[in-house]
Amino acid sequence: MDLKDIVVHVDSTVASDIRLKVALSLAARFEAQLTGLHVIPDPEVPPYFKPSVVEKIAGIYEEHAREAAKVASLHFNRATQDSGIAVIWRCVEGNIARLLAEHARFADLLILGQADTENPPNMRAFPLPHDVVMNAGTPVLAIPVQTAVREVGRRVLLAWDGSREATRAFRDAMPLLLAADQIFLIAIDPSHQGHVRIGALVPYMVEHLARHNIHVEVATVRSGAENTIDLLLSHASQIGADLIVMGAFGHLRLKEFIIGGTTYDLLNRTTISVLMSH
Repeated sequence: MDLKDIVVHVDSTVASDIRLKVALSLAARFEAQLTGLHVIPDPEVPPYFKPSVVEKIAGIYEEHAREAAKVASLHFNRATQDSGIAVIWRCVEGNIARLLAEHARFADLLILGQADTENPPNMRAFPLPHDVVMNAGTPVLAIPVQTAVREVGRRVLLAWDGSREATRAFRDAMPLLLAADQIFLIAIDPSHQGHVRIGALVPYMVEHLARHNIHVEVATVRSGAENTIDLLLSHASQIGADLIVMGAFGHLRLKEFIIGGTTYDLLNRTTISVLMSH
């Protein structure tokens, strides 16, 4: 599979401009069509307003949302003009996470932000990719809100735990892996993962990737008392990775909802772009 159809979530924020630069870089590298997608959210009026003013508040929210849509369209047009890339602009209305997931199904990759920085906190209980990746059926590339990186996929870190989700993520990342300059693989506590009968079987994955002409530098790490995400981000920083590839929701989503989990924690804390699949 190649990356020939990329969707990028565009809004009115500075973080969106960063995503656009990354999206344009990938579209140029893979000669892909780039679709800019903006979602005008349904107005959600907080319950503490009196019924008599709900309609007025909803009207204000809607006016602001439409102004934001105009700004997003302007950002996209400015960023893509004279790029030589085939582009499409789409603006839709409704639930942001649901519509991003739906439109992602018609693409090879969805690029969005680490979090929704445009809308009020009451509309984003989880980071946006956390909500989208479960339903997209397409790999999701989350770009940190604050990053100086304008290109990803040159130095890639694969997070391997033997799980179905990690396997899916690696396969979805194949186009990027084949085009990368250097690839690393980290397995944290591989003998205790429990996703396959005998640990994470790191050598088997290394051999599998090699048969695809993807050669990796391997690190196996014992966590001890350290947090998994701390180890992952520390290692990514040490090797100068610009992209982490990992599976999303390795545990039951209910457990992640109640106590948080690797997916949620990583999306909240990462300063490195993350490609996730489920």
